Amino acid sequence: MKKLPPWDMLLKEMLWQQLDFVRDMDVLDFGSGEGVTAAHMAAENRVTAVEPSPEMLAARDAYGRYTQLEGDVTLVNAMPECSFDAVLCHNVLEYVEDKAAVVRALCRVLRPRGILSLCKHNRAGRVMQMAVLLDNQAEAMALLDGGDSMSAQFGPIRYYEDNEVLEWSPELRLEQCYGLRTFWDLQQRQELHADPAWQERMLTLERRVSQVDSFRQIAFFHHLILRKEG
Repeated sequence: MKKLPPWDMLLKEMLWQQLDFVRDMDVLDFGSGEGVTAAHMAAENRVTAVEPSPEMLAARDAYGRYTQLEGDVTLVNAMPECSFDAVLCHNVLEYVEDKAAVVRALCRVLRPRGILSLCKHNRAGRVMQMAVLLDNQAEAMALLDGGDSMSAQFGPIRYYEDNEVLEWSPELRLEQCYGLRTFWDLQQRQELHADPAWQERMLTLERRVSQVDSFRQIAFFHHLILRKEG
């Protein structure tokens, strides 16, 4: 499996555990990036991955067997309706102009009672990062006023709220919301991040608070599990 930075591995370990019930299913990974999650999910599922970036595809994870397609939401719109039991869309919508159109497209290819797994940036967590870790109060204030921030790799991060997803596709119902990376990024002793024993203790702590609302509100990411009615 592709070697990941510790912070990325923590996020994926939590996501994968929360999706452990996805087995023997037809799965679409939209915005699959370098294919690490697609490869992981392919161990017990039939996975189709869609990614628009040639650079990402060139670096993709060759571990595991899954079908890789190059394209964007236009490709999804051409797929047959009700094709998948589960759709994954992890840290993608923040970089899309028309989020509602993408969510509707993903919902269309879901079978009735299928699940949509959305991983998204949480604005409150970013405000914490700017105010405390980066000592950038001006950026924190701009975020509180509804502004966006920037990713060095992907450009503007256009935040959206959890409940907006339900407005974009009324067929969806929220079943679970997890907080991800609540504490990890607050630890500034970078040498600890590479220590496997420290990672395991932090992962245990992160899992414990992932469904506690007061901690979930300030997590850096949210993982929404939504189900299509039917």
